[in-house]
This record gives sequence, structure tokens and C-alpha cells, in this order.
Amino acid sequence: MRFGMRNSPPRKLGNTRRHGLGVLLSLTCFAASSALANHSPVVLNETIEMVCFPPAAMQPPPCPVPVGIDPDLVAPDPSGLLHIQVRENDTARVSVRLSGMSPHQTATAWFVHYAPGTPPPHPIFAPTGPGQPPVANINTPLAHTFARYSEGLGPEPNGIHIRRNGRARLTTWLDYNPLKTGQVPLVNSLTFTQQGAAPAGSGAEQPTCCPDFPAGPRLEPVGGSYLRQFDPATGFQLVDEDGIPELLRSPARPVAVVVLIHTDGVTSGLLPGVPIAPFLVDPPITTGSVYLLGVFPIGSLVLE
Repeated sequence: MRFGMRNSPPRKLGNTRRHGLGVLLSLTCFAASSALANHSPVVLNETIEMVCFPPAAMQPPPCPVPVGIDPDLVAPDPSGLLHIQVRENDTARVSVRLSGMSPHQTATAWFVHYAPGTPPPHPIFAPTGPGQPPVANINTPLAHTFARYSEGLGPEPNGIHIRRNGRARLTTWLDYNPLKTGQVPLVNSLTFTQQGAAPAGSGAEQPTCCPDFPAGPRLEPVGGSYLRQFDPATGFQLVDEDGIPELLRSPARPVAVVVLIHTDGVTSGLLPGVPIAPFLVDPPITTGSVYLLGVFPIGSLVLE
């Protein structure tokens, strides 16, 4: 497993004093915010076991895997715990611990805003028209909003590091409260980075993948972005008092944290890839590029 790391403040490399100063200030601000978070009273402290889809059935792993999958990409005896601690100042610490994994797997963790196969809870998650994508993706990475993504070229902030013995973990501080509405940032689903328009012979051609995907073959995303808020008068991005772009936040609180396995061995940043729908019966591996390892239901958690 070459992806995954503890979700700590992002590090950048630069060859200018100005860039180095910016990195130092960013790290200092994050450290200060983490210290303040530690002094805020805890309003929720829970541990949840990993189950299969649908979570209401409370079926423990191992969960169904796609038909035709490489055995190396299947966890021999998976199990997991999620520990979530939410503080009064609307920050949170989330830890995912797994065991019985395969060291050949590439795993990431995500918030899910509503159950797959059910009606979207808000129009922002619904298609913008016939055959069109929704505005917001169903998933948001389990990471703080200042996290930096490599789009598969290196460790991702929501990547889960798997050891040779099959144990794995991810621990992250969140600068928002995942148990409240209007807090979890939304990922842009209107467009994503891909190379489908590259002409033949250019060397950058990207064919479609996943021929058995329910809606037909799709392009594998190689990058994405958060949804940002814009000034309707100027078209410029709206920024807060610190000069940071304002993000569009979810009108619904997430129902679960999920662990996804990337069958192609790479990630694509803020988008997980082409999902193999968990509600399909015996889907072939050619249905997508990521499948569900397990679910941590958080929809029923109540703040004190």
C-alpha cells in the first residue's frame, strides 16, 4: 500500500523565502487551531464498529466484493472501529482503525451525505437535468478543509495506511463539525479533471473505463475540487475575513463514514473514482474502479 498517511498539517516544498514563510505561517496557524480545539469541551465521544451495506442490517464484515476481483485486493478478515470526538467549538477528531486488511489494497475514507440508491435529501445532490450530473458529489473526503491532495501522485490526506500485518489506521482533525448541517464541505460533481478530450496520437489519450457501469462507460477522474461560493455581481470568489475562499457546505449532515478500496491502485484526490454501487447484487469488477469495504453509521449520533 503506497498511499495513506496520518492526516497532519500539509507540508509543501519551495525554493523561495516567501513560499517558505507561507508554509511556516500555515503550519503555525494549524498548530494554534489544534491547541485551541484541545481546550474546547467535548460534546460527543463515541466508538462505532464497521458494518456492511445496508448499515441498518448491522451485518459485520466481510462484506460482498465485486465478481472477478484480484484476490490480492480482497481483505482476508476485515474489521474496523471508528472513534469520533466532537468539541463545542465545532471541531472534531476522527480515527479509523482497521485490521485483517491486505497490504496490496489502496484504501481511503469518506463522508457519505445520503444512502446510495435513495432519493437525494436536497436538490444540490440531484441531477441538474436529464442525463446530467448533480452539483455536489455524494462523498466528501475525511479530511480538514486545508488538506492538500496529490490526485494520486502521492499520499492523500484521507488515505488509510495499511501495514504488512494487515493493520491500518487514519487519524485526522477536522475544522468543522460532521454532526451538524451546513458544516461539511461539498465536492464539485459538475466537472472533474480528466483527459477525455485529448486527441488520438497526442500521448494523453484517456479511454473510458468501467464498461459495465450502470450508466454506461465512464472516464476515470484524476482530480476534483470543492464547491466554492461566488459573488453574483462580479463573478469573483467570495472570501472570508481571513481571505480564504468560502466553501459551499452540505445542507444535510452525513449519514456515514465509508472505507473504499481502489481497484486500480491509485486515488484521484477529492473524488474517489468510479464507484461500484454497493446495492448491486454480484456486480462485476468492470462496473467501477472503487468498491465499498465497510460502513461506519454516524447518522444516529446525537450531540450532548
